[in-house]
Amino acid sequence: MELRQLRHLIAVVEHGSFSRAAEAVHLTQPALSRSIQALESEVGAAVLERNRGAIVPTDIGHLLLTHARLLDTVTRDLDRDIALTRGLELGELRIGVGPYGGSALVGPPIGQLNFAHPGLRLKTILAPWQELPDRARARDVDIIVVELSQVQQMEDFAVQGLTEHAMVPVCRPRHPLTLMASPTLADVFGYPVAGPSLTPAFASVLQDLLPAHLRAQQQKRGLLAVECDLSGMLKDVLRHSHAISLMPAFMVAAEVAAGQLVCLPGVELGLRVRFGCAWLKAGTLSPVAARFMELLAEHDRSLATLAVPVP
Repeated sequence: MELRQLRHLIAVVEHGSFSRAAEAVHLTQPALSRSIQALESEVGAAVLERNRGAIVPTDIGHLLLTHARLLDTVTRDLDRDIALTRGLELGELRIGVGPYGGSALVGPPIGQLNFAHPGLRLKTILAPWQELPDRARARDVDIIVVELSQVQQMEDFAVQGLTEHAMVPVCRPRHPLTLMASPTLADVFGYPVAGPSLTPAFASVLQDLLPAHLRAQQQKRGLLAVECDLSGMLKDVLRHSHAISLMPAFMVAAEVAAGQLVCLPGVELGLRVRFGCAWLKAGTLSPVAARFMELLAEHDRSLATLAVPVP
């Protein structure tokens, strides 16, 4: 039997129909059917059957699928490792980033990498941070850029951290808080909080930061009044509401400079966030990925010294 036939079996089971699977593997439906029939001839048994209208694997089909998926992963890894030896001129890099902090960091390093090595193929895959480790495990991406607490406890990932960034309260200009000479934490958290979906660790830290008289209220209604993982949309929410958000200064530098948002003065949260790169320990870190991480680290260090004006 051929790996190509096994991949066709995987496609039919995953897509649930011959027509959708044929489209996915770029074959006509009759050609895909012939490939499955040839596989069945080799094993001497049916590998698929219809159950209440659905196409499902037989017992033999389940056995083949288990090994087919392992073979497919190993083969893709081999192809990938061979491609990586081409170096910085003909390689490829797939970067998984979250729609919040990761996406705010990777643009300049990707641009620099493309400028220096235009023969590279660079692809970014945007996904919620909760999905990124699984995207790496499925070999959809080579490296992920995340807030470190999201992956540090995962034993199958290697991690390279970046610089710590202080979190600052952000709101719209002419927000009532901007009229106070020295707003307190109680003043700040008296307004709705908007932000991305929180890791359990960060939610716990944020809960402890709340003034005691607000904790019960926040526990009842939740820490976030507006949960939004898209940084651009979150900034729009701030511009059109009394909500506040906690962000690294570099994420709002452009909006602050344009007068669209402000960072509150004199409010020390004591919160730090640290992003980083993570990749599977079992994988091969390519020269392209290593160079990307170098450029990302340089860019991140430059952001750490960024001074954002306050009102």
